[in-house]
Amino acid sequence: MNSVQNKTILHLTDYGAPYAGNFIASLTALESLLDSNEAKTVYVLPSRASDRVWAQEMAQTHDVRFLKNGGFFSYLRQVRGLLKETNADVLHEHFIHFSEKLAAWFASKTCGHRVETVLHLHNHIELPKSPLLRLPHMLYFRSVSRFVCCSESVAAHIIADGVTKERVRVAQNAIAFERLDCFDSSVRASLHLPQQAKLALMFGYNYSIKGVDLAVNAVRLLREREGLPVTLAVALSSNLEQVRLRICAELGVSDVPDWILLLPPREDVSSYYRMADVFLSPSRQEGFCYALVEAAYCRTPVLASAIDAQKDLALPKSAFFPPEDVEALASALLRVLSEEHTASRAQALEQAGERVRQTYALSRWAERVLAAYLEIL
Repeated sequence: MNSVQNKTILHLTDYGAPYAGNFIASLTALESLLDSNEAKTVYVLPSRASDRVWAQEMAQTHDVRFLKNGGFFSYLRQVRGLLKETNADVLHEHFIHFSEKLAAWFASKTCGHRVETVLHLHNHIELPKSPLLRLPHMLYFRSVSRFVCCSESVAAHIIADGVTKERVRVAQNAIAFERLDCFDSSVRASLHLPQQAKLALMFGYNYSIKGVDLAVNAVRLLREREGLPVTLAVALSSNLEQVRLRICAELGVSDVPDWILLLPPREDVSSYYRMADVFLSPSRQEGFCYALVEAAYCRTPVLASAIDAQKDLALPKSAFFPPEDVEALASALLRVLSEEHTASRAQALEQAGERVRQTYALSRWAERVLAAYLEIL
């Protein structure tokens, strides 16, 4: 008998993004695999997600529960109630804060039946340096049956923090590639860029971690030193005003110059990738960079800082430059934006796109997570 048969997996999340994105697509791919093994899936989303159209639509066809706002004990009671009601066998945690992890831990221990905890690390965990402040985290870690990490870098980091490698598994993030096949080819024209302008795109909701300052200075260098007409487009899912102010401070100006565009998020994100001449990820830290993989799939040249979680991606080696090196980024940008659109270049982009499609398939991610469940059930 299959060891997940008649079992229930409860995903406890703090996910309320504007769009369902790859995260929800990955979970629903996992649910399909679990369904075929006669297991049940329950999704628990935060209160703010109840206003999202994607969550409302999801709730019509899946078992979705929305938490109510409240403090620690309210969270504990709600999670314990859901564990009891669903008779969940696995509590799979995503994105929740440490206080919520503690509440969920107490809930699992007091719900009246055995629950295995899976902690999904979608990014690196930064633990306190003080041994005293670190202790609660280490005690919580002891309650976790499996740590599922989004990259080898994240796995290495948590093992270095003292978690035994026997409890750590890697399931590289997956991409819902089919959603990237729908795009609006008129988006670039709507930006009214100067004639002959080159467009560099990046995502920058977190100004420092995403390296927005590095991209701004590299593009400024190319414009001033090389006379290259480059426009930097920064797409923002949040923190627009904060990023605007920090760009102004970086450049010592009162308003963002016309060669920098701050763009809103859009569900057909492929429209952004396909309008760009190059996609940038000069990040200082990443757990796994979805955007680099998505851009490569869209046959857009990519440039990325050679931090661990990015340089491990299935991307051409020429895509990488030393972290926090504005000069290196500027040189790489100049190289990519000066390339002629030859048949060999198109073929290289095609090969890069096909490689990421095969490497980051939803089915592969689902199989790896299922394997982690099978080990503990």
